[in-house]
Amino acid sequence: MKKLFLTIAFLMSFVSAAYSQVSMGLTVSLADLDTALSDDIDNNGSIDTTKDVSNDVVFGSIFLERALDNGLTIGLDFIPFEAEFESRSTTQTSRTTSTTDTSGTNKGTADVSNHLTLYLQPTKELDNGSKLFATLGYVKADVESLVQSVSSTNKTVEQTLEGFKIGVGTKRDIGANGFFKLELNRTDYDDISATTSNSTKVTADIDATVLSLSVGRSF
Repeated sequence: MKKLFLTIAFLMSFVSAAYSQVSMGLTVSLADLDTALSDDIDNNGSIDTTKDVSNDVVFGSIFLERALDNGLTIGLDFIPFEAEFESRSTTQTSRTTSTTDTSGTNKGTADVSNHLTLYLQPTKELDNGSKLFATLGYVKADVESLVQSVSSTNKTVEQTLEGFKIGVGTKRDIGANGFFKLELNRTDYDDISATTSNSTKVTADIDATVLSLSVGRSF
């Protein structure tokens, strides 16, 4: 992830002089995470149980962007800390011997770190001085999944999470060099999965609908 961030930053700093403005700032976001969970108990390709989970998360990020003279902006958004994107628990009774049942709770969490978004924002200026923009972005992050099962040993799986982001928003200048942006966007992440020691495969399909407020300064 660090290598990817440095590579993109290098490309942004050496692009054509057609870029007219550099900006940076902070973003606060409220995310509604919708996750479709499925269990394949014996990992044979068939789905045994499904469950839809919704989780609200508030997080902050920092961004760096450069604007073209033709109204196109390219930028990076980075969440500099770890966030729990998903947490699930279900009760289960498992037969450990021919005569003994063990009851307990299956748990699963997905902690995301190094969340980086590379985005493009075509922008149109309105007569009242505000601007409308659309967002198209590529998302990449590290995810650590922990699966705890009453019928198997706990397992931690480290993976790469990728996705694509689309959104719309408005931008307004504040004073000589400041601005704020309000954006509604949606990110469709790739599926992530983990398999326990007893061959139960748990898969999560995460989608995020996010309302963001950004405050920045241009240089």
